Amino acid sequence: MKYTLYLSILFLASCATNMPNASIPEIKTTKNDITIDDFKSHITYLSSDGLRGRSSGTPGDRLAKDYIVNHFTNAGLPTERMIEVQEHYVAKSRLKPKNKVKTYNIIATLPGNDEQLKNEYVVIGAHYDSVKNTLGLIHNGADDNGSGTAMILELFEKFASTNTHRRTLVFMTFGGEELGLLGSKHYVNNPTIDLSKVQLMVNLDMVGRMDEENNVQLGGSPSATNLSSKLHPFFVNSKINIIDLGKGIFSRSDHYNFYKKDIPVLFFFTGIHPDYHTATDDEDKINYDGMMEISQVVEPIVSEFANSEERLIFEKMEDEQQTMQQSPSKMKVTLGVMPDYAYDGKGLKIDSVIDNRPAKMAGILDGDILIKIQDMDIVDIYKYMEALSNIEPGDQAQVTVLRAEEKVILDVQF
Repeated sequence: MKYTLYLSILFLASCATNMPNASIPEIKTTKNDITIDDFKSHITYLSSDGLRGRSSGTPGDRLAKDYIVNHFTNAGLPTERMIEVQEHYVAKSRLKPKNKVKTYNIIATLPGNDEQLKNEYVVIGAHYDSVKNTLGLIHNGADDNGSGTAMILELFEKFASTNTHRRTLVFMTFGGEELGLLGSKHYVNNPTIDLSKVQLMVNLDMVGRMDEENNVQLGGSPSATNLSSKLHPFFVNSKINIIDLGKGIFSRSDHYNFYKKDIPVLFFFTGIHPDYHTATDDEDKINYDGMMEISQVVEPIVSEFANSEERLIFEKMEDEQQTMQQSPSKMKVTLGVMPDYAYDGKGLKIDSVIDNRPAKMAGILDGDILIKIQDMDIVDIYKYMEALSNIEPGDQAQVTVLRAEEKVILDVQF
Protein backbone atom coordinates (compact mmCIF):
# COMPACT_ATOMS: atom_id res chain seq x y z
CA MET A 1 0.00 0.00 0.00
CA LYS A 2 1.31 3.41 -0.95
CA TYR A 3 0.04 6.90 -0.21
CA THR A 4 1.28 9.88 -2.16
CA LEU A 5 0.58 13.53 -1.32
CA TYR A 6 0.08 15.43 -4.55
CA LEU A 7 1.15 19.06 -4.32
CA SER A 8 1.42 19.56 -8.05
CA ILE A 9 0.27 17.77 -11.17
CA LEU A 10 2.01 17.09 -14.47
CA PHE A 11 0.47 18.11 -17.73
CA LEU A 12 -2.12 15.38 -18.08
CA ALA A 13 -2.32 15.15 -21.83
CA SER A 14 1.27 13.93 -21.93
CA CYS A 15 -0.05 10.60 -20.65
CA ALA A 16 -1.97 10.13 -23.87
CA THR A 17 0.99 9.52 -26.15
CA ASN A 18 0.38 5.77 -26.13
CA MET A 19 -3.19 6.15 -27.37
CA PRO A 20 -3.27 6.69 -31.13
CA ASN A 21 -6.04 8.83 -32.60
CA ALA A 22 -6.94 10.01 -29.11
CA SER A 23 -8.41 13.45 -28.70
CA ILE A 24 -8.59 14.42 -25.05
CA PRO A 25 -10.71 17.46 -24.19
CA GLU A 26 -9.14 20.54 -22.71
CA ILE A 27 -9.13 20.67 -18.91
CA LYS A 28 -11.21 23.67 -17.96
CA THR A 29 -11.23 25.75 -14.81
CA THR A 30 -14.44 25.23 -12.88
CA LYS A 31 -16.43 27.61 -10.69
CA ASN A 32 -16.80 27.30 -6.92
CA ASP A 33 -20.57 27.05 -7.28
CA ILE A 34 -22.05 23.81 -8.61
CA THR A 35 -23.10 24.40 -12.22
CA ILE A 36 -24.36 22.44 -15.19
CA ASP A 37 -21.39 23.68 -17.22
CA ASP A 38 -19.01 22.23 -14.66
CA PHE A 39 -20.81 18.89 -14.59
CA LYS A 40 -20.61 18.82 -18.37
CA SER A 41 -16.92 19.73 -18.33
CA HIS A 42 -16.04 16.88 -15.95
CA ILE A 43 -18.12 14.24 -17.71
CA THR A 44 -16.96 15.33 -21.17
CA TYR A 45 -13.36 14.79 -20.08
CA LEU A 46 -13.84 11.55 -18.15
CA SER A 47 -16.04 9.90 -20.79
CA SER A 48 -14.20 11.14 -23.87
CA ASP A 49 -13.03 8.66 -26.49
CA GLY A 50 -9.52 10.02 -25.86
CA LEU A 51 -9.38 8.20 -22.53
CA ARG A 52 -10.56 5.01 -24.26
CA GLY A 53 -12.54 3.97 -21.20
CA ARG A 54 -11.52 3.96 -17.55
CA SER A 55 -11.31 0.27 -16.73
CA SER A 56 -8.78 -0.72 -14.10
CA GLY A 57 -5.13 -0.80 -15.11
CA THR A 58 -5.60 1.08 -18.41
CA PRO A 59 -4.15 4.43 -19.55
CA GLY A 60 -7.66 5.85 -19.18
CA ASP A 61 -7.71 4.75 -15.54
CA ARG A 62 -4.47 6.65 -14.92
CA LEU A 63 -5.66 9.73 -16.82
CA ALA A 64 -8.87 9.80 -14.81
CA LYS A 65 -6.89 9.46 -11.60
CA ASP A 66 -4.66 12.39 -12.58
CA TYR A 67 -7.67 14.51 -13.53
CA ILE A 68 -9.32 13.87 -10.17
CA VAL A 69 -6.10 14.61 -8.27
CA ASN A 70 -5.67 17.83 -10.24
CA HIS A 71 -9.17 18.99 -9.33
CA PHE A 72 -8.85 18.05 -5.67
CA THR A 73 -5.51 19.89 -5.55
CA ASN A 74 -6.58 23.13 -7.21
CA ALA A 75 -10.33 23.60 -6.71
CA GLY A 76 -11.63 25.84 -3.94
CA LEU A 77 -8.25 27.23 -2.90
CA PRO A 78 -6.89 28.35 -0.48
CA THR A 79 -8.78 26.03 1.90
CA GLU A 80 -6.54 23.48 3.62
CA ARG A 81 -6.86 19.96 2.24
CA MET A 82 -4.94 16.70 2.07
CA ILE A 83 -4.89 14.66 -1.12
CA GLU A 84 -3.92 10.98 -1.01
CA VAL A 85 -3.71 8.32 -3.68
CA GLN A 86 -4.12 4.79 -2.38
CA GLU A 87 -2.73 2.29 -4.86
CA HIS A 88 -4.13 -1.22 -4.88
CA TYR A 89 -4.09 -4.21 -7.19
CA VAL A 90 -7.13 -5.92 -8.64
CA ALA A 91 -7.72 -8.87 -10.94
CA LYS A 92 -7.73 -7.65 -14.53
CA SER A 93 -10.56 -10.06 -15.23
CA ARG A 94 -12.74 -12.28 -13.10
CA LEU A 95 -11.82 -15.09 -15.47
CA LYS A 96 -8.11 -14.59 -14.71
CA PRO A 97 -7.99 -13.71 -11.01
CA LYS A 98 -4.21 -14.12 -10.79
CA ASN A 99 -3.63 -11.47 -13.48
CA LYS A 100 -3.37 -8.26 -11.41
CA VAL A 101 -3.31 -4.62 -12.47
CA LYS A 102 -2.86 -1.43 -10.47
CA THR A 103 -5.67 0.98 -9.85
CA TYR A 104 -6.36 3.75 -7.34
CA ASN A 105 -8.53 5.23 -4.62
CA ILE A 106 -8.22 9.01 -4.63
CA ILE A 107 -8.99 10.64 -1.28
CA ALA A 108 -9.41 14.36 -0.55
CA THR A 109 -9.83 15.46 3.06
CA LEU A 110 -11.19 18.84 4.16
CA PRO A 111 -10.48 19.18 7.92
CA GLY A 112 -13.40 20.15 10.13
CA ASN A 113 -13.57 23.50 11.89
CA ASP A 114 -14.92 22.39 15.27
CA GLU A 115 -12.43 21.36 17.97
CA GLN A 116 -14.51 18.37 19.03
CA LEU A 117 -16.38 17.38 15.88
CA LYS A 118 -13.39 17.64 13.54
CA ASN A 119 -12.37 14.19 14.77
CA GLU A 120 -15.55 12.75 13.24
CA TYR A 121 -16.17 12.30 9.52
CA VAL A 122 -18.70 12.44 6.73
CA VAL A 123 -17.58 10.42 3.70
CA ILE A 124 -18.81 11.23 0.18
CA GLY A 125 -17.83 8.59 -2.35
CA ALA A 126 -18.22 7.38 -5.94
CA HIS A 127 -16.38 4.94 -8.16
CA TYR A 128 -14.63 6.48 -11.17
CA ASP A 129 -13.84 3.34 -13.19
CA SER A 130 -15.88 1.99 -16.09
CA VAL A 131 -16.37 -1.52 -17.42
CA LYS A 132 -13.70 -2.83 -19.77
CA ASN A 133 -13.98 -2.31 -23.52
CA THR A 134 -15.36 -5.17 -25.58
CA LEU A 135 -15.47 -5.98 -29.30
CA GLY A 136 -13.23 -3.01 -30.06
CA LEU A 137 -15.81 -0.56 -28.72
CA ILE A 138 -15.02 2.07 -26.08
CA HIS A 139 -17.09 1.92 -22.90
CA ASN A 140 -16.96 5.56 -21.86
CA GLY A 141 -19.20 5.16 -18.80
CA ALA A 142 -20.66 8.67 -18.84
CA ASP A 143 -23.44 7.77 -16.40
CA ASP A 144 -21.66 4.77 -14.87
CA ASN A 145 -19.97 6.44 -13.20
CA GLY A 146 -18.75 9.66 -14.76
CA SER A 147 -21.90 11.23 -13.33
CA GLY A 148 -21.20 10.27 -9.72
CA THR A 149 -17.54 11.23 -10.06
CA ALA A 150 -18.47 14.65 -11.47
CA MET A 151 -20.83 15.26 -8.56
CA ILE A 152 -18.09 14.32 -6.08
CA LEU A 153 -15.74 16.83 -7.73
CA GLU A 154 -18.34 19.60 -7.66
CA LEU A 155 -19.35 18.94 -4.06
CA PHE A 156 -15.70 18.99 -3.03
CA GLU A 157 -15.17 22.36 -4.70
CA LYS A 158 -18.32 23.81 -3.14
CA PHE A 159 -17.43 22.70 0.39
CA ALA A 160 -13.78 23.74 -0.02
CA SER A 161 -14.85 27.21 -1.09
CA THR A 162 -17.27 27.74 1.82
CA ASN A 163 -15.16 25.90 4.43
CA THR A 164 -17.79 26.08 7.18
CA HIS A 165 -18.18 22.37 7.98
CA ARG A 166 -17.63 21.29 11.58
CA ARG A 167 -16.89 17.63 10.97
CA THR A 168 -14.11 16.59 8.62
CA LEU A 169 -15.29 15.83 5.08
CA VAL A 170 -13.62 13.00 3.18
CA PHE A 171 -14.25 12.78 -0.56
CA MET A 172 -13.31 9.47 -2.19
CA THR A 173 -13.29 8.11 -5.73
CA PHE A 174 -12.75 4.37 -6.01
CA GLY A 175 -11.11 2.26 -8.69
CA GLY A 176 -12.01 -1.39 -9.27
CA GLU A 177 -15.72 -1.09 -8.46
CA GLU A 178 -16.75 -2.76 -11.70
CA LEU A 179 -14.65 -5.79 -10.77
CA GLY A 180 -16.58 -6.36 -7.55
CA LEU A 181 -16.53 -3.22 -5.34
CA LEU A 182 -12.80 -3.81 -4.92
CA GLY A 183 -11.70 -0.21 -4.40
CA SER A 184 -14.06 0.49 -1.51
CA LYS A 185 -13.39 -2.96 -0.10
CA HIS A 186 -9.67 -2.22 -0.12
CA TYR A 187 -10.29 1.12 1.52
CA VAL A 188 -12.38 -0.12 4.44
CA ASN A 189 -9.76 -2.79 5.08
CA ASN A 190 -6.96 -0.20 4.83
CA PRO A 191 -8.63 3.01 6.01
CA THR A 192 -6.93 6.38 6.25
CA ILE A 193 -9.38 7.49 8.97
CA ASP A 194 -10.95 5.90 12.03
CA LEU A 195 -14.04 4.23 10.56
CA SER A 196 -15.68 4.04 13.99
CA LYS A 197 -15.93 7.85 13.88
CA VAL A 198 -17.68 8.09 10.52
CA GLN A 199 -21.04 9.83 10.92
CA LEU A 200 -22.34 8.93 7.45
CA MET A 201 -21.20 7.63 4.07
CA VAL A 202 -22.99 9.06 1.02
CA ASN A 203 -22.52 7.13 -2.23
CA LEU A 204 -23.26 8.54 -5.70
CA ASP A 205 -23.42 5.87 -8.38
CA MET A 206 -25.19 6.57 -11.69
CA VAL A 207 -26.91 9.88 -10.96
CA GLY A 208 -26.94 11.15 -14.53
CA ARG A 209 -30.08 9.72 -16.10
CA MET A 210 -32.99 11.03 -14.06
CA ASP A 211 -36.19 10.20 -15.98
CA GLU A 212 -39.10 12.45 -17.01
CA GLU A 213 -40.85 11.78 -13.70
CA ASN A 214 -37.76 12.96 -11.78
CA ASN A 215 -37.39 9.61 -10.02
CA VAL A 216 -34.31 9.06 -7.87
CA GLN A 217 -33.80 5.87 -5.91
CA LEU A 218 -32.50 6.17 -2.36
CA GLY A 219 -30.94 3.29 -0.46
CA GLY A 220 -29.78 3.07 3.12
CA SER A 221 -32.26 5.34 4.91
CA PRO A 222 -33.02 2.66 7.57
CA SER A 223 -29.28 2.26 8.35
CA ALA A 224 -29.45 4.79 11.21
CA THR A 225 -32.06 5.48 13.86
CA ASN A 226 -34.69 7.95 12.59
CA LEU A 227 -32.60 8.72 9.51
CA SER A 228 -35.63 8.61 7.22
CA SER A 229 -37.44 11.27 9.25
CA LYS A 230 -34.30 13.41 9.39
CA LEU A 231 -34.08 13.30 5.59
CA HIS A 232 -37.71 14.17 4.94
CA PRO A 233 -37.32 18.00 5.09
CA PHE A 234 -34.69 17.89 2.34
CA PHE A 235 -37.06 16.16 -0.07
CA VAL A 236 -40.27 18.11 0.60
CA ASN A 237 -39.36 21.17 -1.47
CA SER A 238 -37.28 19.35 -4.07
CA LYS A 239 -38.37 18.64 -7.63
CA ILE A 240 -37.02 15.12 -7.44
CA ASN A 241 -39.28 12.18 -6.60
CA ILE A 242 -37.48 10.04 -4.05
CA ILE A 243 -38.17 6.31 -4.29
CA ASP A 244 -37.04 5.07 -0.89
CA LEU A 245 -35.78 1.51 -1.17
CA GLY A 246 -36.38 1.00 2.54
CA LYS A 247 -34.90 -2.24 3.82
CA GLY A 248 -33.77 -3.25 0.34
CA ILE A 249 -30.25 -1.87 0.57
CA PHE A 250 -28.27 -2.40 -2.62
CA SER A 251 -25.16 -4.54 -2.21
CA ARG A 252 -24.02 -3.66 -5.73
CA SER A 253 -22.25 -0.39 -5.00
CA ASP A 254 -19.52 0.98 -2.77
CA HIS A 255 -21.65 2.11 0.18
CA TYR A 256 -22.21 -1.58 0.96
CA ASN A 257 -18.63 -2.08 2.14
CA PHE A 258 -19.03 0.83 4.56
CA TYR A 259 -22.39 -0.51 5.74
CA LYS A 260 -20.69 -3.80 6.60
CA LYS A 261 -18.42 -1.80 8.93
CA ASP A 262 -21.50 -0.58 10.87
CA ILE A 263 -21.53 2.86 9.23
CA PRO A 264 -24.82 4.57 8.29
CA VAL A 265 -25.04 4.96 4.51
CA LEU A 266 -27.07 6.69 1.82
CA PHE A 267 -27.06 5.70 -1.84
CA PHE A 268 -28.38 7.96 -4.62
CA PHE A 269 -29.11 6.27 -7.96
CA THR A 270 -31.20 7.22 -11.01
CA GLY A 271 -31.65 3.66 -12.23
CA ILE A 272 -30.66 1.15 -14.88
CA HIS A 273 -31.19 2.08 -18.54
CA PRO A 274 -30.58 0.41 -21.94
CA ASP A 275 -27.08 1.96 -22.18
CA TYR A 276 -25.95 0.44 -18.86
CA HIS A 277 -22.61 -1.35 -19.27
CA THR A 278 -22.61 -0.79 -23.02
CA ALA A 279 -20.57 1.28 -25.45
CA THR A 280 -23.50 3.70 -25.79
CA ASP A 281 -23.27 5.15 -22.25
CA ASP A 282 -22.09 8.50 -23.60
CA GLU A 283 -22.02 12.11 -22.45
CA ASP A 284 -24.74 13.36 -24.78
CA LYS A 285 -27.35 11.25 -22.94
CA ILE A 286 -26.72 12.76 -19.51
CA ASN A 287 -29.59 14.69 -17.89
CA TYR A 288 -27.61 17.66 -16.56
CA ASP A 289 -30.68 19.46 -15.23
CA GLY A 290 -31.45 16.32 -13.26
CA MET A 291 -27.92 16.23 -11.87
CA MET A 292 -28.35 19.79 -10.64
CA GLU A 293 -31.59 18.85 -8.89
CA ILE A 294 -29.92 15.88 -7.21
CA SER A 295 -26.90 17.92 -6.13
CA GLN A 296 -29.23 20.51 -4.59
CA VAL A 297 -30.52 17.76 -2.31
CA VAL A 298 -27.23 15.97 -1.62
CA GLU A 299 -25.31 19.14 -0.71
CA PRO A 300 -27.58 20.24 2.19
CA ILE A 301 -27.82 16.64 3.44
CA VAL A 302 -24.02 16.44 3.63
CA SER A 303 -23.94 19.85 5.30
CA GLU A 304 -26.56 18.83 7.86
CA PHE A 305 -24.74 15.72 9.00
CA ALA A 306 -21.38 17.47 8.88
CA ASN A 307 -22.59 20.21 11.23
CA SER A 308 -25.26 18.78 13.52
CA GLU A 309 -24.37 18.10 17.15
CA GLU A 310 -26.19 14.78 17.11
CA ARG A 311 -24.35 11.62 16.14
CA LEU A 312 -26.24 9.12 13.99
CA ILE A 313 -26.80 5.70 15.54
CA PHE A 314 -26.17 2.78 13.17
CA GLU A 315 -28.95 0.24 12.70
CA LYS A 316 -28.47 -3.10 11.02
CA MET A 317 -30.89 -3.61 8.18
CA GLU A 318 -32.61 -6.81 7.17
CA ASP A 319 -30.66 -9.39 5.21
CA GLU A 320 -30.79 -9.10 1.45
CA GLN A 321 -32.27 -12.54 1.15
CA GLN A 322 -35.47 -10.90 -0.16
CA THR A 323 -33.64 -9.62 -3.25
CA MET A 324 -32.85 -13.19 -4.20
CA GLN A 325 -36.10 -14.81 -3.23
CA GLN A 326 -38.19 -13.82 -6.20
CA SER A 327 -40.32 -16.93 -5.59
CA PRO A 328 -40.43 -16.98 -1.78
CA SER A 329 -43.39 -19.36 -1.63
CA LYS A 330 -41.28 -22.06 -3.24
CA MET A 331 -38.28 -21.61 -0.95
CA LYS A 332 -38.65 -22.97 2.57
CA VAL A 333 -34.96 -22.65 3.49
CA THR A 334 -32.15 -20.15 3.07
CA LEU A 335 -28.43 -20.71 2.99
CA GLY A 336 -27.62 -17.48 4.80
CA VAL A 337 -25.31 -15.69 2.37
CA MET A 338 -25.06 -12.28 0.73
CA PRO A 339 -24.36 -12.68 -3.01
CA ASP A 340 -21.76 -10.67 -4.86
CA TYR A 341 -24.04 -9.04 -7.43
CA ALA A 342 -21.10 -7.59 -9.35
CA TYR A 343 -19.83 -11.09 -10.17
CA ASP A 344 -20.67 -12.09 -13.73
CA GLY A 345 -19.01 -15.51 -13.98
CA LYS A 346 -20.65 -18.91 -13.60
CA GLY A 347 -21.91 -19.82 -10.18
CA LEU A 348 -23.04 -17.70 -7.25
CA LYS A 349 -20.15 -15.78 -5.70
CA ILE A 350 -20.62 -15.15 -2.00
CA ASP A 351 -19.80 -11.66 -0.79
CA SER A 352 -20.39 -12.41 2.88
CA VAL A 353 -21.66 -15.24 5.06
CA ILE A 354 -24.23 -14.44 7.76
CA ASP A 355 -23.50 -15.59 11.30
CA ASN A 356 -25.50 -18.48 12.78
CA ARG A 357 -26.93 -19.56 9.44
CA PRO A 358 -26.48 -22.91 7.60
CA ALA A 359 -23.66 -21.66 5.34
CA LYS A 360 -21.62 -20.31 8.26
CA MET A 361 -22.04 -23.47 10.31
CA ALA A 362 -21.04 -25.64 7.35
CA GLY A 363 -17.79 -23.71 6.81
CA ILE A 364 -18.65 -21.70 3.69
CA LEU A 365 -16.43 -18.59 3.48
CA ASP A 366 -16.67 -15.06 2.07
CA GLY A 367 -15.49 -15.17 -1.54
CA ASP A 368 -16.45 -18.81 -2.19
CA ILE A 369 -18.21 -19.46 -5.48
CA LEU A 370 -21.17 -21.80 -5.13
CA ILE A 371 -21.21 -24.14 -8.13
CA LYS A 372 -23.39 -27.08 -7.07
CA ILE A 373 -26.16 -27.98 -4.59
CA GLN A 374 -26.74 -31.72 -4.49
CA ASP A 375 -26.72 -32.75 -8.16
CA MET A 376 -27.79 -29.39 -9.56
CA ASP A 377 -25.17 -27.17 -11.17
CA ILE A 378 -25.48 -23.56 -9.99
CA VAL A 379 -24.75 -21.35 -12.99
CA ASP A 380 -26.56 -18.25 -11.72
CA ILE A 381 -28.85 -16.93 -8.99
CA TYR A 382 -31.93 -18.47 -10.58
CA LYS A 383 -30.49 -21.98 -10.45
CA TYR A 384 -29.53 -21.26 -6.85
CA MET A 385 -33.17 -20.43 -6.01
CA GLU A 386 -34.40 -23.47 -7.91
CA ALA A 387 -32.03 -25.73 -5.98
CA LEU A 388 -33.14 -24.32 -2.63
CA SER A 389 -36.80 -24.77 -3.56
CA ASN A 390 -36.18 -28.54 -3.57
CA ILE A 391 -34.87 -28.58 0.02
CA GLU A 392 -37.02 -28.92 3.13
CA PRO A 393 -36.24 -27.60 6.61
CA GLY A 394 -34.20 -30.23 8.44
CA ASP A 395 -32.66 -31.65 5.25
CA GLN A 396 -28.93 -32.04 4.80
CA ALA A 397 -27.52 -31.16 1.38
CA GLN A 398 -24.10 -31.47 -0.20
CA VAL A 399 -22.81 -28.12 -1.46
CA THR A 400 -19.79 -27.63 -3.71
CA VAL A 401 -17.88 -24.36 -3.80
CA LEU A 402 -14.83 -23.08 -5.63
CA ARG A 403 -12.27 -21.70 -3.19
CA ALA A 404 -9.03 -20.35 -4.68
CA GLU A 405 -9.75 -22.46 -7.79
CA GLU A 406 -10.08 -25.65 -5.70
CA LYS A 407 -13.36 -27.53 -5.32
CA VAL A 408 -14.52 -27.89 -1.73
CA ILE A 409 -17.47 -30.14 -0.85
CA LEU A 410 -19.40 -29.33 2.32
CA ASP A 411 -22.42 -30.81 4.08
CA VAL A 412 -24.99 -28.14 4.91
CA GLN A 413 -27.67 -28.72 7.53
CA PHE A 414 -30.80 -26.68 6.79
